[in-house]
Amino acid sequence: MDQSKYLSHDTIHALATPVGGALSVVRVSGPGAIRALERLHGPEAARFAGRAPREMFRVKLTDGGVSGHPETLDDAMAAFYVAPKSQTGEDLVELFLHGGPIVAERVLRALEDLGSRQALPGEFSFRAVRNGKTSITAAQAVAELVAATNDGAAKLALEKMEGSQARLITELAEGLRRLSTMGELGIDFADQDVEELSLPFLKGRAREILARLNELGNSFDRGEKIQSGVRVAFVGRPNAGKSSLFNALLGEERSIVSEIAGTTRDVVRERLTLRADGATVTLRLEDTAGIRETTEDRIEAEGIERSRRAAEGADFVILVADATATDAEWVETKAVWEAIGRPSAKAVVVLTKRDQAAEAEFLRAKEALSEIRAPLVGIVSSKTSEGISDAAKGIVGYCAKFTARAPGEVLLTRFDHLRAVRDTVTHLERALEATEEDLFAADLRQALVALGPVIGETLPDDILGRIFSEFCIGK
Repeated sequence: MDQSKYLSHDTIHALATPVGGALSVVRVSGPGAIRALERLHGPEAARFAGRAPREMFRVKLTDGGVSGHPETLDDAMAAFYVAPKSQTGEDLVELFLHGGPIVAERVLRALEDLGSRQALPGEFSFRAVRNGKTSITAAQAVAELVAATNDGAAKLALEKMEGSQARLITELAEGLRRLSTMGELGIDFADQDVEELSLPFLKGRAREILARLNELGNSFDRGEKIQSGVRVAFVGRPNAGKSSLFNALLGEERSIVSEIAGTTRDVVRERLTLRADGATVTLRLEDTAGIRETTEDRIEAEGIERSRRAAEGADFVILVADATATDAEWVETKAVWEAIGRPSAKAVVVLTKRDQAAEAEFLRAKEALSEIRAPLVGIVSSKTSEGISDAAKGIVGYCAKFTARAPGEVLLTRFDHLRAVRDTVTHLERALEATEEDLFAADLRQALVALGPVIGETLPDDILGRIFSEFCIGK
């Protein structure tokens, strides 16, 4: 992709809706956008001349007469916006076409024949940022809203679009800028005893900003889990019913199920959003190979090692145990629990094969679980689906703790923002170690520069291009 095109000021177009819907929306932005609409309007262009910006009107689109004889493309609706009063800050046209790939394809081809080009991913948003119609944080939030897979992620994105993160970062940046200025003034008025310009006083204020930055940096873990999901690993001894439970929660046969122990050889991953008791959480589920101490099968041994790594890297573990297990099998289950070394606050137990277990086996399971000391959230039958709903509620209840946040609390969700905050913290910590006002002020200036990219300041054009290349085409 030629990212230098982001810096151009030509006319661009793109299909802004998925293919296959009842309607297709085509957007055109740039100096030739309104002229392109006039050409596409064909013989009825005079009617278009009297239309007001932002007014929706009917238009019979043609191919612009490029071939010499205008050919009708669609009976559509259109609206145009005159710069700078548009979403991109440029002349902008929106065409509302009948759905289906052919109609949209012919209109896009006609626009290209008239000198417009296909927009790069996120180029409409890029132009909006370049022309001051939105902030880079708000533009990124639009992309996050489009990609949201749960209510929490959507709320975070909407709050960011409304400026919650930008306001906080701007406030912190202004605090740093003020401290830097006061530090420089302290140099000029060093012979005067002004407490507000003294280094100890300024360092006290800097520590307050540092505490808020550290709090913001620490929020990334929760923000990422809300947006991407809590990583949950299913672990247990071979043939404990992990894959059956995994499939039952997903509602589809994703993992192979067999009575032969060791069927699962690799980690199977799926994303699932669960809702229960007012809470919504996205889970990144990982079905793992059954763990046992010894095996002659080298492939199974590799699968077991991957299971251990999955358990170590997971945010949360579901220990799956067979309700019909013998004493020897419970010894194996306890060994699995000890092998993964999870604190009980980050793990739960689900008993499987509820439909097959006798009362005596339930009593044995209860006694064994008293030694494991992880909460039991469900006794299920993957065959009859009995208990699956209760188990799902229990899992949501525990995993929701990883994504909890106070109303209006700002959470970081992007790693580049986390990196900027960490760099800012590093410079601020150096400032607190400074013994002279000039060194203190210099480190504060560096901290301010480091924080700039979070609100779009000091971002080179090539970095902006890379950011917007991750967006959808038409956004």
